[in-house]
Amino acid sequence: MTGHILIATDLSARSELALRRGLSLAKACAAQCTVLYVVDEEQPQEIIRDKQGSINRYLEKQITALLPEGSPRPEVVIEIGDIHDAINKTAQKHRSRLIVMGAHRRNILLDVFRGTTIERVLHTGSTPVLMAARPVEDDYDAVVFGVAADPSSKHAIDTACALGLVAAAQLTVVHAYTDLAKVQMSYAGIEPAQITRQSGEHFNMTAEKLYEFLSDTMISNRNYRLVFDEIDPAEIILKVAGDLDADLVVVGTHDLTGLRKVMLGSVAQSVLRKAHCDVLAVPPTE
Repeated sequence: MTGHILIATDLSARSELALRRGLSLAKACAAQCTVLYVVDEEQPQEIIRDKQGSINRYLEKQITALLPEGSPRPEVVIEIGDIHDAINKTAQKHRSRLIVMGAHRRNILLDVFRGTTIERVLHTGSTPVLMAARPVEDDYDAVVFGVAADPSSKHAIDTACALGLVAAAQLTVVHAYTDLAKVQMSYAGIEPAQITRQSGEHFNMTAEKLYEFLSDTMISNRNYRLVFDEIDPAEIILKVAGDLDADLVVVGTHDLTGLRKVMLGSVAQSVLRKAHCDVLAVPPTE
């Protein structure tokens, strides 16, 4: 991956993981890199000026400690304003291919009413976001793709490949499906043997459609494991990721507007809030 990586930090320990991961990716891919901190604009100007200087010095010191001597240094930018708005504007300015952020502080009440910063960045921007939740060791070894066999899933798979995040990884594709015919037949009192036959046919048809879908993605020539079941999509993604001790989960987000965009729960949202590994969330193409 060439281009630009934006690392957004709030100076927390969670953000240090993002800084480490972002710097590691930039070095491995020879990408340009910017480290961004956003100061709340509602604070007094004198405090803002003091913060800008102290934060810049702190980040420069932190970067020096993390980078080998002689390595290209990232640009440090201190912006004033709304956090998610400043992150997206900075990403647009630099034409960033990726935003790297730390995992959010888990606060169920605030998450329900306000959403996390990562979610708001995704809802209002178009740049893929990598949530760094694990210490950086090396390249990703085990990657789980959560797919719905739709354009957003194809875009997420292809984006992860184009960014170079899954080049050396073992890949697992996870899909959740619903067999409505089986439910309807059960309510209609159909014989169990007939339901089982019908369910098996639906299972095989689902597998065929998934393989056909994946044949048009950038993992078509890769070895991958396919897992699919009748279960909640986020639940199966998180379960498989946990069982495999995955390093990274890749999910696409859907194009929602208005109140639904703010309030509607989604697979990506659940994965971002509950995953214990890194998560790449990819917004739809504009």
